[in-house]
Amino acid sequence: MLGKGGRGIVDHFNLHGKVDVEVGTFSKAFGVMGGVVAGNATIIEWLRQRGRPFLFSSAVTAADAAACIAAVDILEESTVLVDRLWDNARYFKAEMQNLGFDTGLSTTPITPVMLGEATLAQEFSKALFTDEYVFAMPIGFPTVAKGKARIRVMISAAHEKVDLEQGLAAFAAVGKKLGVIH
Repeated sequence: MLGKGGRGIVDHFNLHGKVDVEVGTFSKAFGVMGGVVAGNATIIEWLRQRGRPFLFSSAVTAADAAACIAAVDILEESTVLVDRLWDNARYFKAEMQNLGFDTGLSTTPITPVMLGEATLAQEFSKALFTDEYVFAMPIGFPTVAKGKARIRVMISAAHEKVDLEQGLAAFAAVGKKLGVIH
């Protein structure tokens, strides 16, 4: 959701015409399966013929394609959802920091809760789910460097203030229980 109205990282850094290939996922902002690689026709044809992940992938489903088209239509109409997403993310990160959590260096609405060891991140995630009914995935090695395990929190424009408060309370309870915060 970087760039004006969520137009992407190229727009965010004003790199129009300076990037040969753009890659994007549909699984975060659009909430469906799949992704996209955009570039000139020669590069795309090469990827179709030689790109190993592409060779063994299935096409995006019609439902996923329709959902993406509808999402783009909504985003082109207004920046309200993107603005709300960023407002929610800024609020959540600030409140997590006020609680004593390390939220890393993320500059996107995805909020890492830095915990260090993978076993702690897994235990934290499990306690969030079983004790507080909050689903937040642990990320550990080899996805991130050893000692940099974290919980990845995906804030949404659909979250209301009460949802964010519930999530903050859950993190506070589990953080205190596991000795991550005081």
